[in-house]
Amino acid sequence: MLQKVLDIIKQEELIQAGETVAVGVSGGADSICLLSVLWELKERLDIRVAAVHVHHGIRGAEADRDEAFVRRFCQERDVPLLVYHRQVPKLAAELGLSEEEAGRMARYECFRQAKKGLPADRIAVAHNQNDHAETVLFHLFRGSGLTGLSGMAAKAPLPFDGTEKCLIRPLLRVTRREIENYLAEKGLSCCQDSTNASEEYARNRIRNRILPEACRINEEAVQNIARAAEMIAAADRWVNRQAGEWIGKHVIFGENRAEFPCEELLGLEELLSGCVLRSILERLTGSLKDITKRHTDSILKLAGQQTGRKLTLPGGLEAVRVYEKLQISLREKTKAGGTEETELSQAGAELFLKPEEEWKTAELFGFCFRYRIFERQPGQKIPENRYTKWFAYDKIKGNLSLRARRTGDWFQAFSDGRRQTVKAYMVNEKIPSGERNRLPLLCEGSHVLWVVGGRTCEGCRVTQETRWILEVSARTGSETAERNGSVPKIQ
Repeated sequence: MLQKVLDIIKQEELIQAGETVAVGVSGGADSICLLSVLWELKERLDIRVAAVHVHHGIRGAEADRDEAFVRRFCQERDVPLLVYHRQVPKLAAELGLSEEEAGRMARYECFRQAKKGLPADRIAVAHNQNDHAETVLFHLFRGSGLTGLSGMAAKAPLPFDGTEKCLIRPLLRVTRREIENYLAEKGLSCCQDSTNASEEYARNRIRNRILPEACRINEEAVQNIARAAEMIAAADRWVNRQAGEWIGKHVIFGENRAEFPCEELLGLEELLSGCVLRSILERLTGSLKDITKRHTDSILKLAGQQTGRKLTLPGGLEAVRVYEKLQISLREKTKAGGTEETELSQAGAELFLKPEEEWKTAELFGFCFRYRIFERQPGQKIPENRYTKWFAYDKIKGNLSLRARRTGDWFQAFSDGRRQTVKAYMVNEKIPSGERNRLPLLCEGSHVLWVVGGRTCEGCRVTQETRWILEVSARTGSETAERNGSVPKIQ
């Protein structure tokens, strides 16, 4: 086991010497195995190992037992441990999510905090090859495309945060049987989660019913599914490159909308056209949640129909055939029974920009914004200030404005170009719903450069190649917005 995991870590370049790895430990067999293996390998890898445990507030005494077990396990090995308590049922009710979804959100929020607090370079989770196979089957049954059928990656960005691939899965090629054998060989015990036997969760039915039957047909079914996922992932990367080239040539993006020619779309191979449509939908909403092949097939069908025909899609989207083109845009209002719709303020102030040293001002929600464009000097450093930001003006092509949020607002949350909607960001950061409409945004159309007091766009960061810099600061009267406290504080 140790040599196998060591080989995986080196082949996938999951960990570098000198790094601190925080292991998510529930107390179950998989996470205990992962923590024990990395603890045994820490000298050979020249790393520091810590642990993170999240108490979800769901299973009462059983969850308390798990926490106590993890504490003892870490104390015996002198492993630093951070424990977080979250009320997942309450979070699920507030956000309108299932407890499973809310639990995942809570765990990754704790992982983000742990990464900063320890600090840690990597967050290691204990997904194994069986989990990988379950994920592939789960996505297959839901009607996912190539990306979903690729399953999980050994290295990935931490969900909802960051640009680097700091989330690692060292056990992704290790089977559950190998994990059980390792624990038995080492004489290690673990906690059993009673919810794993519940038939309420689809993943449990795949784990407890479908995969065992598949292994009766072929005892290497799990490994074969995982190998197939690797080949699908390679195909997915190639198709996405082709789709990106097609989108660059044929799709015109506007505020909350995309337009492209029907004939050219229908001329594509089905696999490529589906990828093109998923990419467009994700760019408009920042997510592919609830989007399946059934929806992309429906859009293709619409492209072959007469002008004026419409199609309602998940995520508040609507597709319309307009003469020779297809338009996909965000609807003004979400229909009854859809996702929650908030009345958004249209307040805003347009910025009039040209390169000069003089400051200009704009006011919004009682705040005074000062801004200017200036030429960067050699060796000039970028200041770190929560309410004064610098942006690469060379990369800004459209008109800028300061305004309240609107449906479809998004920002580039990751350096690799992936996006996140402002709504998802505010939910993840737990900004009170009553404050969201009065949180100023610096925008280029529906592209948000700065959620004032919070995140900025990764795509507009100042680099060594930047010539012109846009500087924007937010103040209330003579005091900074941060000191005044009028801007909702983002933790």
